[in-house]
Amino acid sequence: MWGCRGSKSFIPARSRIGNYTSCYSLQDGSDLYVFDAGLGIASLSYEIHRQRRFGVVKRIYVLITHAHLDHWEGLKDADWFWERDNGLEIRIIGLDEAINAIKRGYEHPSFVDLDLLARFTVARLEFISFSFGDVLELGNWKLENIALNHYSGTPEDKSVVQTSGYRLSREGGPVVCYISDHEPGPGTVDAEKKLTEGGNLVLYDSHFPTIAEQRFGHGSQEHSANVAKGDPNLLVVAGHHGPMYSDVDVEKTFRRLAKGLDNFAIAVEGRGFVWDAASSRFLVEEAREPHPEIAKASAAKG
Repeated sequence: MWGCRGSKSFIPARSRIGNYTSCYSLQDGSDLYVFDAGLGIASLSYEIHRQRRFGVVKRIYVLITHAHLDHWEGLKDADWFWERDNGLEIRIIGLDEAINAIKRGYEHPSFVDLDLLARFTVARLEFISFSFGDVLELGNWKLENIALNHYSGTPEDKSVVQTSGYRLSREGGPVVCYISDHEPGPGTVDAEKKLTEGGNLVLYDSHFPTIAEQRFGHGSQEHSANVAKGDPNLLVVAGHHGPMYSDVDVEKTFRRLAKGLDNFAIAVEGRGFVWDAASSRFLVEEAREPHPEIAKASAAKG
């Protein structure tokens, strides 16, 4: 987990839970699957050359959920676009609306085209568009999607943003789902269940503490906890923490909702999960050494 804050980053870093916008990764040997490219992707790209396990990575699939800036703003800060002849293959995948927003956002004069940044750095850069309901084969994994309920504005005056929830699976391996920037309600229950059915881990948008507070196209820890209650075999991880909530706020809500739930967790940057084939479940991994600035901020808070 590289970025688990929603909407905006904390700069300077000041949270033990999360400081950067959305980015989560799944590694399978030489393939790395990245859910969203918020500022957290800068941390991921930095760690690729720092952690031994990433030394075998050759192909990176960046799965963008939607066109909002906070879910792709980190692309320009990824080290692989600045390190000459690094040999990595980068594929940026998303709905047409999201891919077009990214290309417009980086075109002259706003910044530098990613195609230009990729010249002399990565071995390959490819943009891949899909439509709702399409199934993509990415390496050994199958990527499925559903439409989520996300928008800008208020329920009374909203602009819908095409947003995709993801289901990533492989034969003989785990099923990992990603539902971010989604406001759940009675009308979304069937779609959510279809995506997560038979799954092993799902990361859920948990921007707000309670269902009653859900708005602006975002979910809540309460809804995520309810999903965990409904499927004991599914590990539910609450992420996209609202920037208006402190670590104390997020943890207080989690302690209240997690009572009696062994399959409910909150996303924390630097923490991860390891697939255990013998038990067919994800095990909590020890937190990695944090970036020096984050460690400094945590020490200052005592």
